[in-house]
Amino acid sequence: MPLISSLPLIGRVLFVTYFVSMGMSHLLNFTEHAALLKRKGVPLPRATTLLTVVMMVGGGLFELFAPHSWIGPTLLFGIIFPAPFFLHKFWRETDSYMRLSEFAHMVKDFSLAGAAILLLYTVLQQ
Repeated sequence: MPLISSLPLIGRVLFVTYFVSMGMSHLLNFTEHAALLKRKGVPLPRATTLLTVVMMVGGGLFELFAPHSWIGPTLLFGIIFPAPFFLHKFWRETDSYMRLSEFAHMVKDFSLAGAAILLLYTVLQQ
């Protein structure tokens, strides 16, 4: 069954699309992203933005083109798992829509971190 054998590749492409596109967005909007991180209280916002780009794009490309390597999922987990603790503090929001939006981003980040752990587990089991 060709479709079933294609599922891992389709899943990796869908997973990696988020990281590569967001990493490139951070690069193309570097000043604005660094300013956002500064407003959110993230230490060293310019360096953190650069690190974010390298880890998202690099991790995504490693996962896509070297799917049997531990490097891609490790980079992606390393950038996505800490994000909610610095960026998506929904409990501080007073506006109900912003609270829901930040909560949704936090849950999304934890879900993506879980997917990265599953990818890493798969690689380490081979």
